[in-house]
Amino acid sequence: MEYKEEKALSYMTPYALDLLKKLKNQSGLVFAPLTTRSSEQYERISFFDDGPPEIALAANGGILYTDGIFDDEWFEESKRMISGCQEEFRKGIEWLSADKNVYFEIRVVDELFVFTKSSDPAGTRAGLEGILDMNKVCTWNTGDKVYIFPEILTKGKAVERLRKKFSPSLVISAGDSDFDISMLESADIALCPKDLMHYVSTDKITGFDTAERNFAEQILEYISDIAN
Repeated sequence: MEYKEEKALSYMTPYALDLLKKLKNQSGLVFAPLTTRSSEQYERISFFDDGPPEIALAANGGILYTDGIFDDEWFEESKRMISGCQEEFRKGIEWLSADKNVYFEIRVVDELFVFTKSSDPAGTRAGLEGILDMNKVCTWNTGDKVYIFPEILTKGKAVERLRKKFSPSLVISAGDSDFDISMLESADIALCPKDLMHYVSTDKITGFDTAERNFAEQILEYISDIAN
């Protein structure tokens, strides 16, 4: 569950949560959520009654938590990785400040990327891409949310860094949005909705029909079968 001011903002179905808890308790398996949410948003999420996930990443992989503890070394490395993007952030913020379609505050999230909202996200992105160095940064939108990310700050890069730090024998990634494509491509086994499969460049992928059944329930059943 994700809470803000004691109000539930997002949740898993009881069945999906039960599957996840059983997987978490299996020896050798590590559940590691990887989200674009800010550190503040991530810290509102409660996964388990007995404590936080062993490994978790926020801010598109730029922030790492181990047993719920913020990893300062990982964060400093993330900032070094994106140090060449600060001028692009400045230019982007200046342009967004003048864009009449932007109706939300312009935030630099966790010092790692820029976020706002636009009534014309495609137009806002097109304008940004006309003035930014797209070799250093990229733009994204989901609905009215608009982002400027460092080109290197991807979920796929986060998976690479996790491999280097923890040396897992197998990485299974599950995702359902464009943000997740690089993560899916970096995994040993990739799980996603069927309509996203065509955009993912890997043959180690399984697609799920999400029209009739909950995506989280399906992928957790699939992983449970592998684990057993």
